[in-house]
Amino acid sequence: MIGLDRVKRRWIRFKLEETGTAVVEMVLMTPILVWGFVITLQFFDAYRAELVSTKAALTVADLYSRETGLIDEKYLDGTAGLLKFLNLTKEEIDFRITVFSWHANDKEYGVNWSSARGSRAKMTKSELNTYADKLPILSNGENSVLVETWTKYKAKYGDGIGTMMGTGLQGNMEFFTFVPIRHRFAPTLCYNNTPSDLSQQKC
Repeated sequence: MIGLDRVKRRWIRFKLEETGTAVVEMVLMTPILVWGFVITLQFFDAYRAELVSTKAALTVADLYSRETGLIDEKYLDGTAGLLKFLNLTKEEIDFRITVFSWHANDKEYGVNWSSARGSRAKMTKSELNTYADKLPILSNGENSVLVETWTKYKAKYGDGIGTMMGTGLQGNMEFFTFVPIRHRFAPTLCYNNTPSDLSQQKC
């Protein structure tokens, strides 16, 4: 019984002991605080990259909506370079522009012309009409421009952080922007890589 009383007294003394608790709390809490700080930085950086990608796409769309001259391959290459510059990234950015119109008789949108840079293919009429609910309402024969961009993003502070949090933010992501916009100063936007040959012109 004497031994049991001694153990009991020591246990009570240990339970009431308060020296060194700050160190223990620091050891326990520091990893959690650092983890939360890194999570915050990662989310901020991902949302920043998405916002920059959206603004870059809107800038390019506005550029095309104001264009009154012909678009050629050099113009499209320049657009791809501009998107890369605006996004401040070393990664190549996929880009596609489509001039489309509404055909009231067929009750569907048609592709006047389309061109792409990167790994994306040109827009087809069937693909365009899958976006019908996102496209503007046009009068019969009216034209409009659609600008799409795909920007790759890689997490800076470790892969899988968002997956661990159950948010869907992964190490490698791709931001997609979809910007339909009307012409401002011309009825349509024309493409011709050989201006001397008017038969090659697409509007």
